[in-house]
Amino acid sequence: MITTIALDLDNTLLTSAKTISPRNEQVLKRLHAAGKRVVLCTGRPIKAIQPLIKQLGLTEPGDYSITFNGGLVQQNATGDVLARTSITKADIKPLYDYAQATGLPLDVIDLHQVYSLIDLGKSPYEEFLNGLMPFSDVSFADLPGDDLFGKVVSASAQAVDNRDSLPTNIANGFHAVPSRRNLLEFLPNHTDKASGLKQLLSHFDEDYTNLMAFGDEENDLGMLKAAEVGVAMNNAIPAVKAVTTDETLSNDEDGVAVFLEKYFN
Repeated sequence: MITTIALDLDNTLLTSAKTISPRNEQVLKRLHAAGKRVVLCTGRPIKAIQPLIKQLGLTEPGDYSITFNGGLVQQNATGDVLARTSITKADIKPLYDYAQATGLPLDVIDLHQVYSLIDLGKSPYEEFLNGLMPFSDVSFADLPGDDLFGKVVSASAQAVDNRDSLPTNIANGFHAVPSRRNLLEFLPNHTDKASGLKQLLSHFDEDYTNLMAFGDEENDLGMLKAAEVGVAMNNAIPAVKAVTTDETLSNDEDGVAVFLEKYFN
């Protein structure tokens, strides 16, 4: 039985205007009220999705989100961490050296803020987040050495294009995955949305057979393949459509609501 509905945000649940449509909101609220677990799965920190959590009313004790693309499983109302994978400044040093040699920007994110490594050049990532997280412009030397970071991002189409030619120490040291066509994310090894969902489901003594997942991009592949019901948006990349059990309308056509209405009658 499907107990958990996992939802990617950008170009899946969210419209092109970055909003949750009234129809999607109404259907998800009905299912949540009927006892289904609705889980937002995103690369963003939980502070950056609080408006969406509140809009959907996902603030009960059993409500969690998967953030940092699987690196964090957090209770929505309190932010309490159920599970976490992290990287340190020492882990990031080889990536910094590579970015310095290739001219790529980097932003480093912890639980509370984003550090723009300004000695690599200011990236458009702060503009992309649009005030949802505080930013500090620092050099790599001034990056806190005792902090635990959720991920590093490179807001650069060049980074995405060159992902398959990363040096071995970078490729082996991180799970590098695009979350947008111009945003490459460097996550702790073996971390993705599927790993975060596995830990959440285990917390409720459940497994992937209880999971339905919606997505459109490469960073959704793990959870879509693992889920009992994996649903690709019509606007999804071909690699996503190739691994899913089902397909629905696009994110601008209430695709999530349309599928849920049919599936749950």
